[in-house]
Amino acid sequence: MHWKSCLTVITVNTMAMAAKRESIFKSVVSGISLFGMEKEFHDLSQYPGPQLPEWLAGKTLYEVYVRAYSQQGDFKGLTRRLDELQAMGIDLIWLMPIYPIGHKGRKGSLGSPYAVRDYFHVNPEYGSEDEFIQLVRKAHDLNMKVILDMVLNHIAPDYKELAAKPELVQYDRQGAAKRKIADWSDVADLNYSSQATWRHVLKIMRYWIEKFDVDGYRCDVAGMVPIEFWEWAVPRIRKVKKDVFLLAEWESPFLHQQAFHATYDWSLYELMKMVAQGQKKAKILTDWVLLKSQTYPQNSIFLRFLENHDKPRAMEVFGREALPAYLTFIFTIDGIPLIYNGQETGADRYLSLFEKDTIDWQRVDRRMMDLIKRLVRLRKEYPALSSKKLQPVDHPHEDTLLIYDKEELRVVIHFGDETLSSEIVPRFSSYEILFNSERLFNKEAILPYQAFILKPGH
Repeated sequence: MHWKSCLTVITVNTMAMAAKRESIFKSVVSGISLFGMEKEFHDLSQYPGPQLPEWLAGKTLYEVYVRAYSQQGDFKGLTRRLDELQAMGIDLIWLMPIYPIGHKGRKGSLGSPYAVRDYFHVNPEYGSEDEFIQLVRKAHDLNMKVILDMVLNHIAPDYKELAAKPELVQYDRQGAAKRKIADWSDVADLNYSSQATWRHVLKIMRYWIEKFDVDGYRCDVAGMVPIEFWEWAVPRIRKVKKDVFLLAEWESPFLHQQAFHATYDWSLYELMKMVAQGQKKAKILTDWVLLKSQTYPQNSIFLRFLENHDKPRAMEVFGREALPAYLTFIFTIDGIPLIYNGQETGADRYLSLFEKDTIDWQRVDRRMMDLIKRLVRLRKEYPALSSKKLQPVDHPHEDTLLIYDKEELRVVIHFGDETLSSEIVPRFSSYEILFNSERLFNKEAILPYQAFILKPGH
């Protein structure tokens, strides 16, 4: 074939793939009502994005709400349980905001940790600065990393430095501090039209790294902060700590161009719920995962979760029988799987943000604990599981069954409630089973909600 003809074929194929990706994106976005998501299709795959910290590979993120994590609800209570987290395979911890909470407009008796009154001290309810230092040091001694929640879109209306720096927020004609979200009645939006705000927020971000040696930040509603600020501030943060990790609570490829390593995959969470409710075919899950990896900047990674502090418990949403299938899925695709604050116990009750509401550590679902431990361990042991290389395998049951290859490994996940023949899986009997979500194994059947991770046999 003439080289010009080859070029024409390549161009046509490239355009067809681009059109298919845009079509998938639009079909997903049209069916999901999400607050923190980019609604227009963009392909930014030509950009590399920030280089990922080497220490991040294969890690699972564990979100901790200090108030709820122990009966004491303080740093000491968490420090005492770090060995248990390490035994589970966790070596990356995200602490929800640990700062003093505002009094003005406070929600509940204890207030929301996302209404910050003072960014340069720890919440005295949680303990002292020395106790926080001991927490970080012990985590580091256990080869664990610690990232902090940074709430940089808004502050409490009685923020400590506001009297001296009123320009940190904007005001309406009546002199009241403005906020974009009416329901967030306990906060006031920061004013990023003021350079004083930029300098102040940069000072905050530097402070916790320089004084306490934290390893990164999860930035709350990051898309509500001007991207120009992030792209100005982040290089300055990286001068303080080169391998600092940055996670944005937002879903947009633009945040990955120069600033953030990771963003939320809210859409995938919604799609998994739709699959669980029979509203979408299981195939949409791998379609979406591939779409993200092919259209975001090359180094981009995504937070994959079944629950977090903004959502109900996964046990409530997906059910005990089906949950292993969805857990296996988020642990066998690229990105960072998230475990939230006692999720491993099989808890089915949402924890209050505004009151003292402690995890019940006496009531533990051993099957769920064991499942998560095994998945965390396998993800570390087999880098293919966190690789962006994913090859779907064709089969006739795409409504409820996923089969895909992760390099040399094969993943089989059944999201349906009927038993299927194992003959659906090509060469099933030739594989060695690395992981089986069920206690029993029937070589001739795939049970409801059963998941396998397979590797080539000897």
